Amino acid sequence: MRTAIIAGAIGALATGVAIGIQATLTSRAGGIIGNVRTGLLTNFLGGAIAGVVILILFVQQGSGNWKIPTTAVAMVAVSGMLGILIITGISFSLQRAGVAAGLATIILGQLIVSIIVDSRGIGSVEPIPLTAQRIGGLFVMAVAVFLLMPKN
Repeated sequence: MRTAIIAGAIGALATGVAIGIQATLTSRAGGIIGNVRTGLLTNFLGGAIAGVVILILFVQQGSGNWKIPTTAVAMVAVSGMLGILIITGISFSLQRAGVAAGLATIILGQLIVSIIVDSRGIGSVEPIPLTAQRIGGLFVMAVAVFLLMPKN
C-alpha cells in the first residue's frame, strides 16, 4: 500500500510540474491572443492530437477495446467542457495575480472540492473523514495564498 501512495505522490508531483508549465504557456498565450481564444484553441489543438492518438490506438487494438459506457462518455464530455473554462480561467487569472499566486489559489480551490469529495466518498474510494488536521491543511494553504498574492 505504501508503494502505491509513493507512486501516486510522484505522479501527482509530475502532474503539478506539467500544470505549472501549461499554466505559464497559457498565461503568455492569453496575453497575446486573448483568454477565450487561448482556452478554445488549447482544447481544440489538444483534442486534435488526442484524436490522432485515439485513431492509432483504435487501429492497433481494434474496436472491441473502445466500447465505452454512455455514462462515462457523458462524464468525459462535461470534463472536456470544464477544461475549456479551466484553461480560459487560468489564462485570465495568472495574468493578473501572477503564476505562483494564481496556481496556489487554483490549488486551494481544488483542495476545497477534494476535501468534500473525499469526505463523502464520491471519488470511488472509501470516505476519508474530515478531521481538524485536514481543515488545518486548508487553512495553511489559504494563508499561503494570501502571502503569495502581489501587494501592489
